[in-house]
Amino acid sequence: MLGAVQRNRLLLIAAAVGGAAVLAVVLILVASSGSSSSNASPPTTTSASQSQGQGAPTTRSLFAGIPQRGDSLGRADAPATMVVFEDPQCPFCREWSVNTLPTVVNDFVRTGKLRLVYRGIEIIGPDSEPGLRAIFAAGKQNKLWNVASALYDVQGAENSGWITNSVIKSAAKSAGANGSALLADSSSKQVSAALASAGKDAVAAQVQGTPTFVLQRPPSLPQQLSVTSLEPQTFASELSAALQ
Repeated sequence: MLGAVQRNRLLLIAAAVGGAAVLAVVLILVASSGSSSSNASPPTTTSASQSQGQGAPTTRSLFAGIPQRGDSLGRADAPATMVVFEDPQCPFCREWSVNTLPTVVNDFVRTGKLRLVYRGIEIIGPDSEPGLRAIFAAGKQNKLWNVASALYDVQGAENSGWITNSVIKSAAKSAGANGSALLADSSSKQVSAALASAGKDAVAAQVQGTPTFVLQRPPSLPQQLSVTSLEPQTFASELSAALQ
């Protein structure tokens, strides 16, 4: 998570667990947090020609040519995984997604150095749930990262009710996903389980705000990435140092 300079800007999760319980769940997180839904489609990539279709160009072209499966973005054999805890309503998550994620994708994910795993959690308020459900549902189409990015592009005021079905369908269209299927899947047991799992993972990783980044480099235990800024160059530099 962010360093002391910005920590006071983060919203806290109202959850506490004992040290032994945290360790136990963290061990579970090591084994499971990088896994994708078993019901997701086979890994897909977006071709350069597909990325030029109608919609937000950056939403599609950013991920063009990179494997996606469920909540995972990048090569399955990448030597490190970064689990990203986000809330679609969080303005700092939007800052990370819009400004810094492209650098991380191009410099680390596209080059095979890092795999990203999405963990969406409700931290701003109940208005986040429709967005989270839509994002997790997009994982069934292997478009999770595209839809999450597209929603940040149109992010509204916190808890203002901006995440409507219309907004979700529009974001899905710009991301190259099937909006009707996405909305239908958003109320599924599979999506509910993904939400619950993300919440448990957040407690296990002692997440105190969003965005939070947890690095996994087996056989080492997961560790939160300590960053002082979400600014692309600084973030990339600190991530690079952590991967050494």
